[in-house]
Amino acid sequence: MALTSGTHTKMKNWLQNLISHGTYQIGSTTTTMPIQSITQVGDVITVQFYLADSVSGTITRFQVIDRDGEVFDDQPDSIVKPALNGLLVTFKYTISRV
Repeated sequence: MALTSGTHTKMKNWLQNLISHGTYQIGSTTTTMPIQSITQVGDVITVQFYLADSVSGTITRFQVIDRDGEVFDDQPDSIVKPALNGLLVTFKYTISRV
């Protein structure tokens, strides 16, 4: 049995409303990132976070946190961020009917 169009739309809306904030880790310090934007185009939900130019160091992890404070997405990374430019961090999720 396939999902109805209405249920498919509800699932995309649910995902958009589930995300609370993000975090990034430099060394042993984890810092919160507020959501810059959440957009939906078709079946793709894009969540973006922005790190100001004042943030610098080697970022080793990005996480998306849900409304219950649980980790929704965990992405190890290794980005050396200088204090010269901001950084836009993007997570994309596709919810499609198969």
